[in-house]
Amino acid sequence: MEATAEKELKPQGDLVFALDIGTRTVVGVVGEYIDDKFYLQDYVSVPHTKRAMVDGQVEDIKQVAKIVAQAKGILEERNGVQLTKVSIAAAGRALKTVQVQMEFDVSDRDGLTEDIVKSMEVETIQKAQSMLDASNTGRTLFYCVGHSIISYKLDDYKIISLEGHKGDRVTIDLVAAFLPSIVVEGLYSVMDINGLEVTSLTLEPIAAMNVIVPPEIRLINIALIDIGAGTSDIAIAKNGSVVAYAMATTAGDEITEEIIRTYLVDFNTAERIKQSCSNGDEEIEYRDILGNPHKAKGSDVSKMLTPAVESLADTICNAITEANGASPAAVFLVGGGSLIEGLTPLVAEKLGIDETRVAIGGGDFLKNVDECGAKLGAEYVTPLGIAVTSMLEQGYDFSVITVNDSKVRVFDTKQLSVYEALTIAGYKSHEIMGRSGRNLTYTLNGARRTIKGGAMTPAEVFVNERPASIMTKVTQGDRIRISPAMSGYNATATLSDVVGYDRFNSGVVEFGGDKYAIGMRAVVNGEKKDPDYQIQPLDSIETSGIVTFGDLLRIVEGGTDGVEYRVGEDPITEDYVLENGDVIRMYDSYGNIIGENIEVPEKPAPAPAPEPENNGPVVAIRVADLEAAQNENNGENAEESAENTEEDADGETADAANTDKTAEPAEEAPVKPIKSAIPFNGGGIHVEINGDEVILPPRNGDYILLDLLNSINIDPAVPNSEIVLEINGAPANFSSYISNGDKAVIKVQERQERKIAK
Repeated sequence: MEATAEKELKPQGDLVFALDIGTRTVVGVVGEYIDDKFYLQDYVSVPHTKRAMVDGQVEDIKQVAKIVAQAKGILEERNGVQLTKVSIAAAGRALKTVQVQMEFDVSDRDGLTEDIVKSMEVETIQKAQSMLDASNTGRTLFYCVGHSIISYKLDDYKIISLEGHKGDRVTIDLVAAFLPSIVVEGLYSVMDINGLEVTSLTLEPIAAMNVIVPPEIRLINIALIDIGAGTSDIAIAKNGSVVAYAMATTAGDEITEEIIRTYLVDFNTAERIKQSCSNGDEEIEYRDILGNPHKAKGSDVSKMLTPAVESLADTICNAITEANGASPAAVFLVGGGSLIEGLTPLVAEKLGIDETRVAIGGGDFLKNVDECGAKLGAEYVTPLGIAVTSMLEQGYDFSVITVNDSKVRVFDTKQLSVYEALTIAGYKSHEIMGRSGRNLTYTLNGARRTIKGGAMTPAEVFVNERPASIMTKVTQGDRIRISPAMSGYNATATLSDVVGYDRFNSGVVEFGGDKYAIGMRAVVNGEKKDPDYQIQPLDSIETSGIVTFGDLLRIVEGGTDGVEYRVGEDPITEDYVLENGDVIRMYDSYGNIIGENIEVPEKPAPAPAPEPENNGPVVAIRVADLEAAQNENNGENAEESAENTEEDADGETADAANTDKTAEPAEEAPVKPIKSAIPFNGGGIHVEINGDEVILPPRNGDYILLDLLNSINIDPAVPNSEIVLEINGAPANFSSYISNGDKAVIKVQERQERKIAK
């Protein structure tokens, strides 16, 4: 029988169905919108049997869905219509607003159409969304649930409507309202359970404003307050526009809770007492939670509630003045909470305006609505406003996109990309696009060096099981599957990685009767460090030492004219790489050995000593020089030291030439650094990317332009943009080969076509 009854119901067609899901009741209205007016056909109000809503937010989805089903069923049965589409509104719990202005170049347009204006509005709302997201430090997602145009300007002149006009520049100034996703998702879940498609979502005060304060009277500074059971939602109009929204989580429930505490009754009984008091009943009968019968005078209840009503008035008026900047010229109170006895004069008193300028907005104040004989009170203003708002196309439509089997509701801009959908779903940019490992930049002997972090592994994206990019457009019902990107590793290196200690011999050699330590040493930020020291960003590394015989000659400032140097019987040149234990002797032009205590011949003047070759960091430590430097650091005069040496001769000076000088030099002995440049790990290539020099580490095989992608930060998701790839000034692609010394460019630039928006 039930199935048969359903088949007999007519399709909904153009009939408008609107629901106001409040904290205390669910109110539904149906009607038709004809010639810019809403004609009411039927209405119903069903109270919640349990406390399933708190401060206007759905807490118990199944319980709220049950009450919605009752309201829907009553309207369907009475009107013989199968209701499948609905318009709804959200209360302003955790409301956030953003005022934003955006300018557009329309000089190439023959005239501004409705579609162009809507597109510009959507882009301005998206800018507000981006501003809110940038200021949001948590992971809470916010949905735009309404906006109001503060002003349109065409070539700096204010204008009521842009459609049909032509000019060079449009400026849109609007205020957008946002609610946490949990508030919106709760409402949509209730609708889904009841098989209702949401065609429009708006904010409750916007809905009420559209039927109580239409555009033609918004030149007056008017505040509208929708006082429900859980929240008091506020909208401010002046200078022809709605300029601000606000909310307070103080409303009618505070009055009900005061009755519960005072008279020891349950919530439903307290609601009945409150309503009786508002209706002016002289005597109210009730039973407390213990079953005891009671009678109370309506005047006594009102007197008891006065402090709670004053507190509610204080909260509302403070929110009004904060949003408006001052007291408004007039105030409309709507919603069931506006009927609380004594509230209207208290609001007027606290705002400092005449009591005649504070009114309860009921049926007598409705604009663009025909009640068709019904006499509706203030509690029906918002549901009627929801219906009107949906027909004015000021409500919002959301698309459902599936991301890895989870449904995500997104504002339907008709131009949504995979990247935007994933962002709304909670994915961070590094999960979508990947993030290159952090580079390590340091200075080696005055030269800036950079070791690149590891390359990221890009995300794998599929839309409806087909490969896609983050710029692929998606719409209602699309399914996105993503394997998140993997960020690259951060670059690390030790001194031994960049200096190459293992490529140089260490030990002691003997030359000219003295012994010298060979090998290398590195100083980081002025402090000597071990080879396993982990290089930190911006470290300054200086190296010095002896590797070749030429390095040793430069240390002792010796020359090669007229002498020959040998290790054993083998002649050596300045290129000879010294080894531990080498004994270097000098021979004259006749092949005779020169005594070990004979001075090494000086280089002929004025030829300067050759600069050290850039063959890697080395260290030079002459034992005698270290001892002298140590004495100098202790404040001893060099001349006094020489005199003491003469005074102590007594047979000792004669043996000075044979003194063993193999002792290791002191750690703190200063050594003049010899600059050198060492390639990363002895290999790799140096290239320039976007003007910055980088080093690519060694690898087997060729290098391609794609290897440089993790060296830069670009955003390929910038609207209306393209990626430019070049190698040495010539166009390239990511698979083009690169070589040592190449200059590459990878950048995002605006497409070479005219944009509407600046």
